[in-house]
Amino acid sequence: MAEKKTGAAKHSADYRERKKADAQRFGIETLPVEMAAGTRAGMTRAMKAHGYTQLQELLQNLHRSFLAASPEEQARRLQQPDAPAFEISPKLARQFEDASRVELRRNPGDEHAVPD
Repeated sequence: MAEKKTGAAKHSADYRERKKADAQRFGIETLPVEMAAGTRAGMTRAMKAHGYTQLQELLQNLHRSFLAASPEEQARRLQQPDAPAFEISPKLARQFEDASRVELRRNPGDEHAVPD
């Protein structure tokens, strides 16, 4: 026996259908984006610095700006930072060194001598 929908459930279903029809009519598609926590924090800082309140608005403006650029400018924007732009902090280096020593104590015989 099929369950009858409540008024609220019917309203919600109708609302979702209307939103879906509007999105299709206006050519809007949903694009799920996963990003690193540091990237999100940087985007939040940029939003505050430039007066954005919605991440979607900022991303749409970035997309339009990128698409309006010349192919050469697009290529320049897509270049990855050089390796020296990534810096390992002394704290991270110490943590790695400590973890390496613990691992070597757990598995003796894996040591490699560093050449002089």
